[in-house]
Amino acid sequence: MGAQCSITNDLVLSTGSCAALNTLGLVSRGFYDICRFVAFHELEIDHSQKKDDPSLTKAFEKTVELVPNYVKVIKVHLGRRSKPPHTRELQWKALVKDIATVIGLCKHTETISLYYSDGEADITDIGNQILTMIEDGTVRNIGIYSADILQDNRSTWDISCIDQPKSLLHSILMSLKACEQLRRLDIVMEHIDIELMQLLQRRPTSLHTLTIRRAMRLFHIRPFLPFHMNDWALNSNLTRLTLVYCQMAYADLMIPLIGHFYFLEEFTWAHCGHWWRSSKSPPPSGWSKEANTLPNVRPPLKLLHIEDASSWELEIMGQIPAERVIISDRDEEKIAKVFTRTDEIFPSTNALHILPGAPDYIAHFGSLLEVVCRRRMIRLLRDARVLFP
Repeated sequence: MGAQCSITNDLVLSTGSCAALNTLGLVSRGFYDICRFVAFHELEIDHSQKKDDPSLTKAFEKTVELVPNYVKVIKVHLGRRSKPPHTRELQWKALVKDIATVIGLCKHTETISLYYSDGEADITDIGNQILTMIEDGTVRNIGIYSADILQDNRSTWDISCIDQPKSLLHSILMSLKACEQLRRLDIVMEHIDIELMQLLQRRPTSLHTLTIRRAMRLFHIRPFLPFHMNDWALNSNLTRLTLVYCQMAYADLMIPLIGHFYFLEEFTWAHCGHWWRSSKSPPPSGWSKEANTLPNVRPPLKLLHIEDASSWELEIMGQIPAERVIISDRDEEKIAKVFTRTDEIFPSTNALHILPGAPDYIAHFGSLLEVVCRRRMIRLLRDARVLFP
């Protein structure tokens, strides 16, 4: 329920203000302020279905002239521009400038999400405005999302045509002020090159939440780089880390990573690693009693979520202490066998969440897991869900 800007061929329309809220706002000044805050908390500018529709700054300004102080969240969906003729380029630049103007009007915005479809289309004005608001300490949460990846989960993408979003991320990471102010960074991109990855590892040490989806690909970054611990700066603020479809995030490299981020509370590892990575041997019996293992050097995570892992990856990740463990895997037999091999797996766990299973399957294999969980006093709940199908 938010204010939404929708670009049409001729003008900008403001929608999303609920009629019921408008009516309730007529009761009193107090209700009016509350309803305005709720109705216009989010501003969405959608150009994703259009191509080079011209727009006017005045029309944009009129859309938000009464509500800029209420807007806390801005979502910008940018479609593809048509390259020829030259007038189309001018229209695109005017559109980007107008969107940057609207963003600048909303001076109390805390979160900005940018969804791009054309990674070569010039978004400099938008990027400059976003960077200014981060440096000012207004915007604390940034998301840069490839609309193509979000809509189509195939394994390969063209990495040669994303200069603009890479430039935006680079400008943010190169700014010391921005890195000090940023609290949440979400990245869904086709590619992060070596320079960007190094900046991401060293600069934003005030981040509380970091999400990287698909950007760390096997043949685009040197194998040692992403999880070489000397490359990661210490960050006592980071409490939530999510890695999705990152080929370089091998299970065995997650153990030192979790140890590195001592204050991390939630970790999600989904569809990471690569098939050619040879399986690693499980830790030897008695490993949890060794002084330098994770259960003995850091507090347990509050939540560990694993999705789509092989047996050896589960055994390796089982060295991570966590109060709650979610395993989103349809192969319950695999989970049961891993848990029956050793009671040392997933130390400190008091709740295990798995996907709901078929009744006959549960009757056969579920009992194995239930016996282990009862012995270890772990609650077994079949209420997990697949986050990234």
